[in-house]
Amino acid sequence: MSDVLRQIARTAVLCAALGCLLHLTMATAADYPITAPAVGLAGASVVGVLIFHLLRDAWHSGIIPEKFGITSREANPLWYWGSMLWYGACLICLVALALICLLRIVGL
Repeated sequence: MSDVLRQIARTAVLCAALGCLLHLTMATAADYPITAPAVGLAGASVVGVLIFHLLRDAWHSGIIPEKFGITSREANPLWYWGSMLWYGACLICLVALALICLLRIVGL
């Protein structure tokens, strides 16, 4: 039992230290006028690419992965197309966010 508690304490200390370091880095980056949009552009780009690949794979295979299983186009078409529309709307919003960040970096 003592071993388990020691591992939990070590993990908690490590997560707290890394969380504080991440917060300090992001707070410092947000103070500068060029790094805040750059962080936004990087984040929107990474998540946008992931969602694009999810949509492309779901379009070709007819299956959308979910938290506790999958949604098939044949088995549940309403939920499948609703998910496709939702992820498509999220992708459009991420592209808009990336463009806004890019315009702020350029200075327009």
